[in-house]
Parts: sequence; structure tokens; C-alpha cells
Amino acid sequence: MQAARELRWPQAVQAFSRATQAAPGDAVFWLNLANAQHRGGAAQGAESAARRCLALDPTQTVARRLLGESLAQQHRYAEAVEVLSALEAAGQADVDSLTRYGGVLQSLLRFAESSEVLLRALALKPDHVPAYALLADSLRDRGLKREATECLRTVLALQPGNLEALIRLSFEKRHTLDWSDLDSDVQRMSELLQAQGGVVPRVLATFATLSLPLAPELQLLAARGEAAALAAGVKPLPVLDPAARRAGRSRLGWLSYDFRDHPVSQLLVEVLETLDRSRFELTLYSTGPDDGSALRRRMAAACDQFVDLRGLSDAQAAERVRADGIDLLVDLMGHTRGQRLGIMARRPAAVQASFLGYPGSTGADCVDYLVGDPLVTPLALAPLYSEKLAQLPLCFQPNNRSRPRPQPMARAEAGLPDAAFVICAFNHTYKILPAAFDRWCAVLRRVPHAVLWLKQTNAQLHDNVRREAAARGVDPSRVLFAPVVSYAQHFSRLALADVFADTWPYNAHTTASDALWAGVPVVTVYGNSYASRVAASVLNAVGLGELAFEQPEDYENALVALATEPGLCAAYRAHLQSASQGAPLPLFDTPRYTTELAALFERMVQRWQQGLAPEHLPAA
Repeated sequence: MQAARELRWPQAVQAFSRATQAAPGDAVFWLNLANAQHRGGAAQGAESAARRCLALDPTQTVARRLLGESLAQQHRYAEAVEVLSALEAAGQADVDSLTRYGGVLQSLLRFAESSEVLLRALALKPDHVPAYALLADSLRDRGLKREATECLRTVLALQPGNLEALIRLSFEKRHTLDWSDLDSDVQRMSELLQAQGGVVPRVLATFATLSLPLAPELQLLAARGEAAALAAGVKPLPVLDPAARRAGRSRLGWLSYDFRDHPVSQLLVEVLETLDRSRFELTLYSTGPDDGSALRRRMAAACDQFVDLRGLSDAQAAERVRADGIDLLVDLMGHTRGQRLGIMARRPAAVQASFLGYPGSTGADCVDYLVGDPLVTPLALAPLYSEKLAQLPLCFQPNNRSRPRPQPMARAEAGLPDAAFVICAFNHTYKILPAAFDRWCAVLRRVPHAVLWLKQTNAQLHDNVRREAAARGVDPSRVLFAPVVSYAQHFSRLALADVFADTWPYNAHTTASDALWAGVPVVTVYGNSYASRVAASVLNAVGLGELAFEQPEDYENALVALATEPGLCAAYRAHLQSASQGAPLPLFDTPRYTTELAALFERMVQRWQQGLAPEHLPAA
């Protein structure tokens, strides 16, 4: 019955459109048209009809709510805030409009204000699940991880079968190394995913599944559910005819929220600067904030066009991409913050690919290719991806040779003991699972002069870490924390470590190549998912593939060997440092990488020009 009701919204739009034509001065007809447009997913039409209603009758509260909602759906967040704040100021806000108001403030990165508004929503309806879910996000982004966790516990208390809340709860707990109920939570997630019979409802927490020991098949199922929800009701643009393509250079479009001081841009910028501009025209489509950084300016200078899509709906953004005649649109976000897969769903470009920003399958039918390599995306694992696999010859990860070089720094300046063997584990703490921590503590027990050096990702981390170390027979004082420092200082401090100990199933990615750039060997464990094979690929590209292990016990023994055989660790460091001073290791050979990436992109476009469907593109 629900599906049947949804199918009637287009008919309702037609009926109320006729009514407004017959009686254009009737505000109620315009209100009903706005509601029908909203229900049918036509945000621009809903906005227009709501404005007409309010022009006729400014007291129409529902029209004002619909106006705020439609502006938010079009990503016009600043305008939506004005409408929704005025609604509250007039005493006309209900719990739904306040919740939407809080969500819009969140999109503008105004997290403290968002928290306050959402608390006001909950004062009206203390069991309102959407408000609790959004409040968890705002608290998390204010560094209040434990408080965010409590919000998600409340969601689950109100909705015990809420898969998204369960995944997010586990994710937030892991930010503070709270592993309580981890095994039972993962088991419950698996059961809920498997119970769907191959069709999963929208799971906004798809990214959070990548760092859990979930089967890759279930991660793909979650991604498919999210992608299907984002594409629901979307009508793709007309199919492009290769014969009608405008002559000239291949036109590459790059879509990202992160054209700012962010790891994606840090890795990619030199590749964009190095691409042969006689063969490629580059357009960057930015959906994220302008942080005013030198890196954003450098990204903008590296392309032919830098287009700010903020304030445009997915449909408007897709029309802009189509008007630009883009041959290949490269999505750099996947299911990460700020994602705009709704643009991709409209098929604005001839060929569409996922690259770099999301280490897994998008699950989206509108994404033709996923860029990988023979190690990170072997063809034998193709069933774990919705996309066709396009392999670079060596490593998928681009690198920027203008990274800062480590400068001389005393260990005491970083709070490290001079004589210790320093095991650095600078991955984000949500990636750390008990299996890795067990091995680190085992190494500390076997190597009395070793210390573990963790990244201080939040202020609520320390107690749990020290408790977990003590429970494993390790003096908590041997676990040290590295606070946030500048990008340049990060490399000087990183070079003080003896070895970088990786996490699994979500490896170090940019963090791994940072360590290698600083001359620090990386030891990793690999699995079957994209996220769990990146460090192995990066190590292979610097000639240290033997430091990637399939079994955690071999990983542990390798760390002990590096700690107890000084010549072994010194040899690895010398290999990395000498290569950085002479001919670059393949991982850091940007001209070579760029040539290979350009050839892969051309293979994708050429298939389309030849009228061929996307297919796996093995490494040439």
C-alpha cells in the first residue's frame, strides 16, 4: 500500500498544478502543490510553489516549513537556516522543522548551534529518534565522543533493530577505544544485513562498516542499500552518443568535498599539475568548504576550471557537468562526508569512476569503474565490487613529492624516551580493534625497551587505552600519545619512530605513505577488502612487500625482529632514506604514476567511444 501511495504523487502534482492554473490566487492550492512536489522529490518545484503560497498568505506555517526543507534538499543551507530560524523565532517550529534546522546547521559545520537546536527539538518530543541521531553527529564533531555514544544508545533503546544506529554506535565507541560488546554488535550487524534477503534499506553509516570485521560481501550489501536510496526517484540525463562528442582534448571532471587542506588533495595535487594538458582538460567540481588554504589555491590553479557547486541541487550540478561536456567524471568521495552520489546517479558524464577517497565499493550502478591495482583490487575479488575494476600497474595511490621533509628533532621534544624502540601507530583510533592492540601489547611484553606511540585523536581516549594496556600486562606508562601538530611538524615527529605498526581490517592509507616518506618502515596485515589491502600495495611500491603479512602472528614476530635486531630496522630505514635522496621509489615517482593514470583513464573513455560497455581493465 505504501508503494501505491508513493506512486500517486506525480498525479497529485498534475492535479494541483491544474488547480493553481484555474485559481492562481488560492494559497491552499499552492500549498498542496508544494507538498506534492516535496513528496515526489522535486525540491525546486516545491520551493517555487511554497514561495507562491507565502506570497499570497504569509501566515501559512506549513508552507514555510516546506520552503526550508526544499532549500535544504537543494544544498542551499544558508538560505534554509534563514527560513527555519525565522520559523522558530515566530514560535511556529515543530519537532520535525527543528530537527531539520539542526541538520542544516550541521551541514554548515556549526556544530555547537546545531546541538542547541536539536536539544530544543528533544524538549518538544523526548523520544524523537532523528533528533538523537543528528545530535550524536554534532556532539562527535565537537569532540564529545562519549556523549555522542549515549545519544546512539538512546536511539537503539527506542529502535532496537536500527542497523544504522548500531553501526554508528560501534564506530563512535571505537574513537575512544571502547570495545565493550564489540563482538556481539558485529554479530548483530551481520544478522541484520543477512536478514534483508539481498535488499538493505538505506544505511547512512556505510563508511563505518569498513573498519569492522564484517564480511566484505556484507559491506557491499550495505553500500548497495545506501546507493540505491540516493538514486531513488532519480531520472538519469539522456544517454550520450559518442558520435556527438565535441572534438578536442579529453575532458576530465573531478568531484569532491575535499578540495582543501585534506589528505585527498595532499595526495592528488601534483598529479593534477603533472597531467599532460595538451591531452586533457581538467575541471574540478567542489562541493565542500573553502578553507582559504594554500592547498586549495594550488588545486584551483592546477585545472582549467574550478567550479564551486555549493548551493546547487544534485540535478543542477549534474546539468552543469553535462553542459561542460565531461567525458570522464571521477568521484573522490564515495560514502564519505559531503558525498554527492546523487550527482553521479544522474549520469552527467559519458563515463564515471570512483577513485582514491573511498576505499571500497560504492555499490552504485551509476559508477562504472573503481580505480585500484593488482594488489588492492585483484580480479579474483571482483565479486566484492559493484564497479568494474580498473587497475594501475603498481599502486593506485598517487603521492605528492612536495610533502615536507623531516627536519632534525630531538625525541625529548616529542615526549619520547631516547633509548626506547618506538612503535608508532598513528592511524585514527576508530581503526584500532582488539586484535591489533593484543599484538602491540604482546610485542611490548616481549621487548622491554619498546613503547607504543598513539595518535591523540580526542581528549576522551586516554583512560580506556591505559586500562586496556594494563589488562594485557603492560605498564600503561609505556603507551604515549602524540597531540595534533602542523603538517610540517608531523613529518619531523614521525621520523622519530622506529617502525609504524598498522591496523586491520582498515589499514593506514595516506598515513602509511607519510611514514614511508619520513623513512619509517611499515608493518601491516592484509585481508580481502580494499581498505585492508592498501598498506600492502603501498609497501610493494617501495620494495618492502615482505612487511605485509596475512597472519597476525607473523606481523607480531616481524615487529619483535625489528626491535631486537637493530641492523634489520636500520637497513629498512636506509633503503627508504637513500631512495628519497636519489631516484624516487615508484610510490613517489609522480611523473610515472601520472602517465599510468592518464593511460588508464584513456582506456575507459576509448571503450565508450567504441560503443563498448565498461569491463574490467587489468593492469597493462
